[in-house]
Amino acid sequence: MGKLKKLSNANYLHDVPVQCAAVNSKNRAYIDRFVSENYKRLSNQFKAIGSNINSSCFGSMDKLNETLYALYIDPNLDFGCWDEANSYMLNKFTEKELRIPVKKVSKNEELQDSESINE
Repeated sequence: MGKLKKLSNANYLHDVPVQCAAVNSKNRAYIDRFVSENYKRLSNQFKAIGSNINSSCFGSMDKLNETLYALYIDPNLDFGCWDEANSYMLNKFTEKELRIPVKKVSKNEELQDSESINE
């Protein structure tokens, strides 16, 4: 399983330890493809609201990158195909008021489904 380093801001007044997390390798290709196809559009969308800072002191671009990082390291996320991954991630980056509920595909659900089939 690959590792992904979370970048830290060099402008902090104190040392911030580098955080390493295991990358969910099964989903990496899907997320890489989504990012390469959509990052420019997403960054423009997030830059448009760039002056907004949330309660965690994240700017809009920080939130975009933090959300992408979270997709890479989520151990419970388990996409079966590109269409499923693309649908989930497009919905993830849609304004909350406009979102269509999409069920998060997780490894735990697949295990429960296979157990109920075997019964």
